[in-house]
Amino acid sequence: MTVRTPAERAQPSGTRVDELPAAVLIARVARRVRSRLRAALVPTGLRQRHLVALSYLRDHGPARQQSLAESLCMDASSLVCLLNDLEDRDLIARRRDREDRRRGILELTDHGRATLTEIDAVLADIDAEILADLDESERTDLRALLARLSGVGVEA
Repeated sequence: MTVRTPAERAQPSGTRVDELPAAVLIARVARRVRSRLRAALVPTGLRQRHLVALSYLRDHGPARQQSLAESLCMDASSLVCLLNDLEDRDLIARRRDREDRRRGILELTDHGRATLTEIDAVLADIDAEILADLDESERTDLRALLARLSGVGVEA
């Protein structure tokens, strides 16, 4: 009996993987990751967009509300709803900019940082599952390629 990898099981018969556009393969992996992430976030009550906003604040430090909206490609009213959710859960704090009182500054709370630390452990488990068929060198190469494609700097 031949054991097929997850990629082979998802492959329609007659189509070779090397003939598929990269976008199709990336979409397949993204679908698996999103599904696992969604399930992992259920106990926290958070959704992926919450995680993205919290991660942005962790990675960039306190930020103007407008900067976050631009980075997440969200309109102002959608962002306000998202921020209300995060603030109600004590994951972020909003304050006024001392230089321009009209401007809102967002920052993670201690609870927000602790929540992200817990989610990071879950993300590591998802990585291990999704990347199980790759050796460490391949995982390193994949991360570097994905970072390059996403425009994120990779530290050497």
